Amino acid sequence: MGKYRELVFNMTLITIGSILFMWSLYYDGIGMDWRVFLILLAFAIILDNLGIMYTDIKLSLSPTIGITTFLIFGTVGAATLMVSSVMFDTIVIRKKIKNGFLNGGMFSIAYLGAGWFYEFIGGKIGIVSFTQVKYILSYVIMSFLLNNFILYYALKVQGKILFKEYWNESVLLELGTYIVMIPFSLLLAYIYFKHSLLFFVLSLTPLIFIAYAFRMIRDLIKANKRLNAIYEMVKMINSKLELEQILDTIIEVISQVVSISAAAIYLTDSNGVAALVKSIGNREGEGGFKENYFKDEGIIGKCISSNKTVAIKDLKQDKRFLKEQFLNNYGSVVVAPLRFSGSVIGCLMVLHVETNVFDEDSVKIIEIIVDQASVAITNAKRYYEVTKKSITDPLTKTYNRRYFNDALMENIMRADETSEPVSLIMFDLDNFKLINDTYGHLVGDEVLKEVAKRIKNNVRSDDIVARFGGEEFAVILPKLTAEQAYMIAERIRNEVSSRPIRTDKGDIYLTITGGVADYPGKADSAEKLISHADRALYAGGKSKGRNKIAIYEV
Repeated sequence: MGKYRELVFNMTLITIGSILFMWSLYYDGIGMDWRVFLILLAFAIILDNLGIMYTDIKLSLSPTIGITTFLIFGTVGAATLMVSSVMFDTIVIRKKIKNGFLNGGMFSIAYLGAGWFYEFIGGKIGIVSFTQVKYILSYVIMSFLLNNFILYYALKVQGKILFKEYWNESVLLELGTYIVMIPFSLLLAYIYFKHSLLFFVLSLTPLIFIAYAFRMIRDLIKANKRLNAIYEMVKMINSKLELEQILDTIIEVISQVVSISAAAIYLTDSNGVAALVKSIGNREGEGGFKENYFKDEGIIGKCISSNKTVAIKDLKQDKRFLKEQFLNNYGSVVVAPLRFSGSVIGCLMVLHVETNVFDEDSVKIIEIIVDQASVAITNAKRYYEVTKKSITDPLTKTYNRRYFNDALMENIMRADETSEPVSLIMFDLDNFKLINDTYGHLVGDEVLKEVAKRIKNNVRSDDIVARFGGEEFAVILPKLTAEQAYMIAERIRNEVSSRPIRTDKGDIYLTITGGVADYPGKADSAEKLISHADRALYAGGKSKGRNKIAIYEV
């Protein structure tokens, strides 16, 4: 569906642009000095070639020539020049035929539409004066709006990621350059009308030096951005962020220094299988990223097994990974290994729908960032493991008493803020001492693990199951009253008592008793909530024959 939508959009853009352009030539003609037009076109092409890419927008001084041409020759002349310039730069110099026709269609609509709007509101051609500035400003803003409106949707249908922050920044920067160009264009048009052709040509020349200076400044800015990206990664290493936050930051940092359409991060397990842990920008319905890769399988397996970066400038020409269906949606790819202490722990894959996007500098900066990211990922995983061990009961893999106390206080504070209840179930295994005495503590441990598993399988994902002590378990249930929690407790009781627990010493039948209380309905503090649930457990359950669930009665 995505490819079809892109094809329809592209054909529509090219068709409308071509029809408007041919119609304007037929009815209005061009009517200009071709010597001057060719000189202006040559300067426009040079300035376009010296333009700089900022995210997905090309910043160039060529619109100065376009505005000057408009002031001298009018709407059709300016549109003809800008369409010719952008198509020559894209098709002949950059060898991107499809993009050349798309840019031609876009510029045709933008510059013809802006010119007709200029004439409609009363602007005059061939007159250079301060009274025309407001009309010229409207022409510039209209051409800018039409251009970026079409570009935005063209990029969307191509499946490119439009990072809002950088897209807005680049659009505003382009608008600023358009407005700054107005006085230069007025000056050039004035020189054309008042002075010789030679002087006019000499007046155009400084634009080339200005464009070159801008390009050098761009390179400095790019270098600074890349240094900042590395700095951000170093900061991550020294932080205690969650792994998910680390992965998000890696993608964000990469997107700041390299233009991408999609990205994915894979991490390997102890068996060397690479699993997808983070992805963005993948096109729906066209073959998504593969969830897992075995050793030497596909482009990810190749990167991991070789411990080397795989960079492909043109996926249409490279035949090594034809079986990777999702790669058919893209033109360029870089897959860089994540390494720690010499071992590969995963890889980062970045893709772009265009070919020849990732040059040597791009690959190098990706590798530098990935090296830093590897340390951050390893630290995050270690931090998670250490934290998990400190709050988890090692036998049952439920939370421990320490975490339970903190979680209960947190849920009660949240209940006060939201005016919603929080319930607590206290469970105790019936006659568990008899199991230990009869079968031994190892079998008793097996029983505890199985009971914990059955409890966890019968609660909601945001409920908190903890081993309260010995054979006691506690379950915190946010946003539930005691009556609602009672239904869950009954389900758990039935799950534990209805099926035997299989052990090395045979099947063991076991029952469980529970007590339920809620805050603030049946308790006004964390301490009383625990006390009242415990009281219900013993007074309402144990004293009445066990294998029962009781609600605390105020």
